[in-house]
Amino acid sequence: MKWRHWLLLLVAAPVTVAAQSWPTANFRHTIPFNQRDQPTQIRFAHDGRIFIAEKTGAIWMYRNLLDAAPEQIANLGGSIHQYQDRGLLGLELDPRFPERPYLYVLYSFNGGLFGDSPPRWPATGCPDPLAAFAGCVISGRLSRLTLAGNIATDEHVLIEDWYQQYPSHSIGSVRFGADGYLYVGGGDGAAFVNADWGQFGNPTWPDQRSPTNQGGALRAQGLEVEDQYTGQIWLNGTIARVDPQSGEGAPGNPLAQVAGASANARRILAYGLRNPYRFAMRPGTSEIWLGDVGWRTWEEINVIPDSAGGSSLRNFGWPCFENRVHVVDYSTRPLCTLLYENGNSGGRTPASAPFHAYQHTSNEAISGIVFYSGTVWPPAYRNAVFFADYIQNSIRVIKDTDHDGIPDPINDSSAELFGQGNLGVVDLTTGPGGDLFFVDINNGRVGRVSWDANPAQRNLSPSAAITLDASSTADGSPRTIGFSAANSIDPESSAMAYAWDLDGDGSFDDAVGSTASAVYSSSTAQPDRIRIGVRVSDTAAASDDAFMIVTIARDLLFADGFDGTGDERIDGTRPGGIGSDPNGTRFAPKSTSSGR
Repeated sequence: MKWRHWLLLLVAAPVTVAAQSWPTANFRHTIPFNQRDQPTQIRFAHDGRIFIAEKTGAIWMYRNLLDAAPEQIANLGGSIHQYQDRGLLGLELDPRFPERPYLYVLYSFNGGLFGDSPPRWPATGCPDPLAAFAGCVISGRLSRLTLAGNIATDEHVLIEDWYQQYPSHSIGSVRFGADGYLYVGGGDGAAFVNADWGQFGNPTWPDQRSPTNQGGALRAQGLEVEDQYTGQIWLNGTIARVDPQSGEGAPGNPLAQVAGASANARRILAYGLRNPYRFAMRPGTSEIWLGDVGWRTWEEINVIPDSAGGSSLRNFGWPCFENRVHVVDYSTRPLCTLLYENGNSGGRTPASAPFHAYQHTSNEAISGIVFYSGTVWPPAYRNAVFFADYIQNSIRVIKDTDHDGIPDPINDSSAELFGQGNLGVVDLTTGPGGDLFFVDINNGRVGRVSWDANPAQRNLSPSAAITLDASSTADGSPRTIGFSAANSIDPESSAMAYAWDLDGDGSFDDAVGSTASAVYSSSTAQPDRIRIGVRVSDTAAASDDAFMIVTIARDLLFADGFDGTGDERIDGTRPGGIGSDPNGTRFAPKSTSSGR
């Protein structure tokens, strides 16, 4: 098909291909969750709970991987435009959830930008999405919800500033980096059938900011002509890095300290993206690997370096470039000709080439990306990056062949096929046992890909869970803290053994049993942060680890629920500092420990 179609294609029948296939018989997939209504994201909490978002706006909570009676904790459907690419597409948990009971949602807001209340359009319709090129103008919205008991309440809107005229290239993913900041992506919101530089417009809901003939897909290049915008640029076609409490641009962002920069400019790490629908952090870092859904010819994987210590802007070129090639339909637009100067090195921020690109054979759409950081799968897959394509019904892999912790560059379109079948993947992530989990929107299910060293044994790793006991708190002055792993489960219901790391030294040698406790003290002026872990093993010696953070201070802190100044890592530790290990974790003396 010559023209770029919308990503999810939910109005069409599911694509059917042959049964699922994997590289060897040792790989298999199971279906831990089924009968969901267009699921889009899944997130795992360290207390064993699992959260699944649906495109319609519902969020479901499972107690663990064996829970057959999930509870609906939220339904944002009254605020969401669910049409085509639009819906509830992003879900993230606070890095210290549930001690900080916050969920972050990213969705297509059925209103916004003009002060009216939703719904602006029928939730699942658009009167004129393409024919007269009017579109159905909405905004994207990033919000924080608070989980109280089994109900998510108190929606706090952090950002609402994506101008989306057409029902494609909407918002996408929201993730925490290792630095503790929130990363959020949004598409260009432009037409996908025709080249769109704002010439079509929408007289009822006009774009009141973009310069004449520099709207449409060219909003993704807003930072190139920022001084020509009215007020400030849009967040279309960008990746932003923001404070999870306020939604403001985070310290260290490229334009954070630039005098006169607008609020959106201070948020942006990278721009020039068409539809960065899914992205992942390289484990242990805030380095972003994102899949950008292409137009007629190419799908891309782009890399944004870790912003620790400051970072430079990245411009990935859309709509002037696709892969390394000029996009003919936009090549005469003045903004693009500026980028083409001096051998494609012109403009405020010259366009960066993708890490990897693959060419269309039909109507491809990159729809998920994740790293494998476990130790159970064969060494060839360690630190590999996996990516899914919704149209191809496939999952491919780029491996770390030189074992330096980073996938190695390969030629265009040469990524190794890992799996194919009736997958309908719109998200990839990792979960218990380090296994790969995929969200299948067509079939309403979540799949798990695991490795069986002995295919005849067919054993899945257990799922570890760690929580505080009822009398303990995560943050406070010196005290006894109790922990429980009672919500851990084994898929085959075999007996489980428990081993605890109560002092944060990385060794599971401090206690055994499903519960444990220790007395913690502190002699430092700043809070000690200790990463507590439990390892759960089954009778076949398969295991899974779960971790949580506790802090020890002389006085009670953090009354408002946020305990950082912005430099907290995703595991709750802070980089560097006196009395810390190289990874930033401070160890508190452990006077006693017990297992029971």
